Amino acid sequence: MMNADPQMSQAGSLDDVIDLLFNPRHNAAGKFPDWCAVFRDSAVRARRAPVVLPRLWETSDESAYYVIARRANEAAVVRELLVAFVGPSMVKTGYDIPVALDHGDAIESAIAVHFGPLGTFRLRAPRDKRKALHAALTRMLNLVENSPQRAWTAPKALGRLLTDFESALVGGAPQVAADILEQIGRQGGLSVANLKHLQIKRLAIMGQAAELLALPGLREVLLQDPPRVVKDMVLSAVHATCIEPALAQGSLRMACEALAQPQVPIAILAEEDPTQFGDTAATALLVGLLARGQEEDLARGIKALDAVERSSAVPPILDRFRSRVVSPRSAEADGTTQVSGSAFLVTADTADSAAPWWPESWKELLAAVAEGDKAALRICRDMEAAGGIELPLSADAAADAVLANLLSGLNDSGYENVWRHALSPLLQEVARSGLSLPLTLAQITTSSIGQRRDPANLAVLDLLLELFLRTSPSAGDYDEFLEHLTMRVQEWVASETASQALDFVDRLAAFAAPDQQVRSQAVLELLAPLHRHAHRLDKASLASACSLSHELELGLDWPVWQEPSNDVETVTILPAHVLVYGMDKGVLDRVQHWMAEQYPQVKLSLSADKVGSTQLREIARHADFCVLITQCATHAAANFITQHAQAVVYPKGAGSVSVVRATVDALQHHSTQSAPAQGRRRARNA
Repeated sequence: MMNADPQMSQAGSLDDVIDLLFNPRHNAAGKFPDWCAVFRDSAVRARRAPVVLPRLWETSDESAYYVIARRANEAAVVRELLVAFVGPSMVKTGYDIPVALDHGDAIESAIAVHFGPLGTFRLRAPRDKRKALHAALTRMLNLVENSPQRAWTAPKALGRLLTDFESALVGGAPQVAADILEQIGRQGGLSVANLKHLQIKRLAIMGQAAELLALPGLREVLLQDPPRVVKDMVLSAVHATCIEPALAQGSLRMACEALAQPQVPIAILAEEDPTQFGDTAATALLVGLLARGQEEDLARGIKALDAVERSSAVPPILDRFRSRVVSPRSAEADGTTQVSGSAFLVTADTADSAAPWWPESWKELLAAVAEGDKAALRICRDMEAAGGIELPLSADAAADAVLANLLSGLNDSGYENVWRHALSPLLQEVARSGLSLPLTLAQITTSSIGQRRDPANLAVLDLLLELFLRTSPSAGDYDEFLEHLTMRVQEWVASETASQALDFVDRLAAFAAPDQQVRSQAVLELLAPLHRHAHRLDKASLASACSLSHELELGLDWPVWQEPSNDVETVTILPAHVLVYGMDKGVLDRVQHWMAEQYPQVKLSLSADKVGSTQLREIARHADFCVLITQCATHAAANFITQHAQAVVYPKGAGSVSVVRATVDALQHHSTQSAPAQGRRRARNA
C-alpha cells in the first residue's frame, strides 16, 4: 500500500478531491480519460447520484470501483442501488457492506477525509465483467440523477421503525439496525437525546467501545441523566478502553490515569450505586472513586457489592480496600441510603428503581408493558443492562399457555409496545434459562406473519426458530410453527437473501424433527427459489445449499460451482487465523465443520465466553480478524474482543451460513491485501 499523500488530505472542495482521486500518480485509471469521463463528470456535476470512482493498480492486474455515498446518512440508499444494478449477478461481494477504508492508502484516505469513513462500497471488477459493470454503473448514475426524486425506504410510523431497530439488535443484525437508524434520523420525530441513546445501544452491542466514547454529543447526553441502561453501556465502554488494559498489566495507577483521557466523560463517573450496574460498569465506578481520591466511598461500594453477592465485580487488585475502616455518617444528614450497612448516594434513577410495584410474573410484566406502564418499561430497560435484574420464567406448561394467550389477545398498540420494549429481555431470558416455551414462541412468530419479511424481522425469526427447536416440540406444534415460518417465502427468498434462508434450513437440519415430512416440505419451500437461480449464488452459499440438500436427502440437483476462467481475476484463500465469537455453540460447531472441509488452511478458534479472559485476549490479538456474532452476546465480551482484535467482522445474521459467508468474504479481502505484501517479501528475498 502506498502512503497517504499530504496533498490529498488537504484538498478542500469537491472539484479538488475528484482531481486528486483521478490523478494518474495515485490511480492508474486516470491514464484512460475517455473511460473515466462519465464517472468524473457525474462526480463533479451530479447532486443526487453517488460518486463512482474506477481504480486500476499498475503493480497488478486488479481493478475495482468505489461507490461512495455523498452524505453519511445515504449509505443504506447506495446499498439498495447496488443490489438493484450490479449485485449479485455481476459482483459477488462488496455491493452489500461498506468497506473499512485503509488510511495508509492514498485514495482511500482521501475518500475517508472528504466523504467520511462509513459510506464507501468497493466492488472488485472481474475481467470478464468489466464492460458490463461499467455499463451498469453508468446506467445507475443516469437514472438516479435524472429520474423523479423518490423515497428509498417505504414510509413507516416512528413506533414501527423503533420496533424494527430493537428487532434487528436482538436478532443479531447490527448492520440492519444501522440502516434503520439512518431512516429514523431522516424521517425525524425523535429527540436528539433519544436518537443518541439508540446510537449508544447499537455501538455497545457491537462492542465498539472506542467509537461509543467518541460519539459527538455524548457528554451532553450524560448530563441529562439518561436511563440506567445507557449509563451502563457507557461505563462498560470506559472499562473496556481505559481500565481493562491497565488492570491486565496489574497497574491500578495506570487505570486511574487512563480516566483522565479526553474521551472519558467525567460526568458518568459521578457517584452512583455500583450494585445497580453490571460487573464491568461497577468496576469502572469503583476505579473512578479511587481516581478521585474517595477511598472511603470506594470501600463502601465494595462492601455494598459484597452484601448483594456481587464480589465478582471487584477486581482482585482492589481487595485491600475491603478491610478499610469507613467512618460512620448519617444517612439522613447527607442524603444517602443504607445498602446492607454501607452508605451510598441515591440518584433519581436509583430512587425510581425502588418503586413499590414489582411484577410477580412475566404475564404481569408483559400486560403492564402492553398498557405502556412506565414502571414496567423501566424494568425492561434495566433487564437489558448487563448484569441487570432478572424475572425468572416458570417451567410449568400452564404458564407457557398463559403467556401465549396474553400475547394472542393484544391489540396493535399493545403488541408494538411488547415487541419494542419487552421482546429482547424475554427472549434473552428464554435463551439463558433454556426453558421450553413452545406456545409462547409460536405465538410471537404468529404475530409477525402480517409483517413484511425485511432484514430486521428475518433476524428475529431466526432467533425464534432456534429457541423453538430447543423445546423439543410436538409434531402438531412443529407443523404449525413451520407453516408460519415459510409463509410468503416467495416475497423474500432470493440470491441476495440466500444466507438468511440457508440459516433457517441449517437450523432445521441441526435439530431432530418430530415429523420428517413436514421438515422436508418446509426446507423445499425455502430452497426452491434459490435452486431456480443457483447460478447467481456465490461459492459459499452454493456449497452450503448443496451440503444441506444432501444431508436432508432432498434429491435436489445443484449445479457444480464453476471456477472462474484463467483470464478472470481469482482470489486464493491464504492461510489465516480467525476467531469466531458467539453464544450459540451449535452454530460455532457447524461453522468450524464447514470451514474445515472447504478451507483446511484456515485456523479457526471458537469462543462463547461471557466475559474476557487471558486466553481470549491472546487469541483475539493473534487472530487476523474476529467474526463477532452479536445475537445474545454480552457487552463485556463484545467490548473485550473489539479492544484486542486486529479487525472485527459482523455477519448479516446469526446462523451458521451467514457466519460462514462473512468469514469467507473477510478471508478473500484479507488474502487480497496480503498477497502483494507476500510478493514483495519474496522479491526481496530473491
